[in-house]
Amino acid sequence: MTAALRVSEDPAGILITWTASDGFSALQPGAAGDNMKAIVQAAVSGLLVQLGHTAKGPSDDGDLLVLAEAPDAGA
Repeated sequence: MTAALRVSEDPAGILITWTASDGFSALQPGAAGDNMKAIVQAAVSGLLVQLGHTAKGPSDDGDLLVLAEAPDAGA
């Protein structure tokens, strides 16, 4: 297993997913790992919101959805 932050297109915007690695046990499933993962997700989500993006999540799987800007939002 390798650590990964994956960013992919989603019909509603951009989907950010995380996976843990054997070498980075802080994001492994389990009480301590779940807490660290929640902290990282909250930090990323908070930063995106501060930068003006709309973030939805994390989902039950821990994924974070950054919503696409409405076509008329810049008008």
